[in-house]
Amino acid sequence: MEDQNSILTTFSMNKFRQLIILTPGFPADEKDTSCISTLQDFVLGWQSAFPDLKIDIITFQYPHESKKYRWHKLSVYAAGGKDKGGVHRLYTWLKVFLYLLRMHKNKQAIVLSYFLTEAAIIGWLFSKVSGMRHVAIAAGQDVTKENKYLRWLAAVNTSIVVFNEKMKEALYASSRIKASAVIPMGVSRVILPGPLASNRNIDVLFAGSLIPVKQPTLAIQIISQLQHEFKALHAEIAGDGSERSHVLQLINELQLTGNIAFNGQLKREEVFAKMKHAKILLHTSIFEGQSAVITEALQAGMYVVCFDVGRITDHPKVHVCKNRDEMLHALETILHNPQSDFSPVNFPAMSSTVIEYSKLFNQLLSAR
Repeated sequence: MEDQNSILTTFSMNKFRQLIILTPGFPADEKDTSCISTLQDFVLGWQSAFPDLKIDIITFQYPHESKKYRWHKLSVYAAGGKDKGGVHRLYTWLKVFLYLLRMHKNKQAIVLSYFLTEAAIIGWLFSKVSGMRHVAIAAGQDVTKENKYLRWLAAVNTSIVVFNEKMKEALYASSRIKASAVIPMGVSRVILPGPLASNRNIDVLFAGSLIPVKQPTLAIQIISQLQHEFKALHAEIAGDGSERSHVLQLINELQLTGNIAFNGQLKREEVFAKMKHAKILLHTSIFEGQSAVITEALQAGMYVVCFDVGRITDHPKVHVCKNRDEMLHALETILHNPQSDFSPVNFPAMSSTVIEYSKLFNQLLSAR
């Protein structure tokens, strides 16, 4: 009730009535729940909090087909860039820019870019032409020095929001860019419908993209060591990516086919169903912004074993480790504990995040 009152008060004071969101990718339809799921929750949070706010979404690369469509009744324009480089990428940028120019030039609108990449560059450029205010959200690895777009953003003046202090420090270290605000991403409370399982039959769950930064092969190696002590250990892998063949090969080499179920890419709701029956999330990623999978796992009552990445807050159920040996020890400790607590952990709702962004947008418009 307190959140709802805050929302009503905030909207009545809002100086903006339109939100234009730029992103490299967006769901092709409402069933495409795994495409940048955090952004999906964020957009739906705005729609739920401010139903009278006009929201337009423009996506550069995905879906791969150039088209206009509706997503949860919101207008989406896909430029269909298909992640092609060179001249084709420049053409995609031009398509997006021209589409923006054709939109109503409402100076009380906010241009919001998700990821410090092409979306942030075009968003900033359009804001200079249109007179609209621009804000860019750093979503994770885009704050590191590997992001080639940071040198462009360092040369311009735009507002950048990060999820936590660690991202703020990483952004400054890599580019000398100072974030304008730190706003944690809230959690959608409807993502885990139904009761949690009382008997959890998945001991360890790895859920995420099978890419080098997530270190899925390290997770397999740790599970292999864990299986020496827990012979009947049941682990599951949910995800896909460039490391898929290495993961499958390692499972076979370590003779873990009887202990590890490989699910491949699952729909988001299918991952949530796994979480409700799992004890521990093994998160071996070496870098995250704010890890949605950690907050979702805690919401599902799971324990989390991870490196010092992507946490929205400290919690006794989160075991932060420095190395592989510490991860193994944490897993053993949890599995040996007959009184493990699988009650869910609550986090700030997405409505709280929306309110904080609304305050920032109003400050920017008031500073004209």
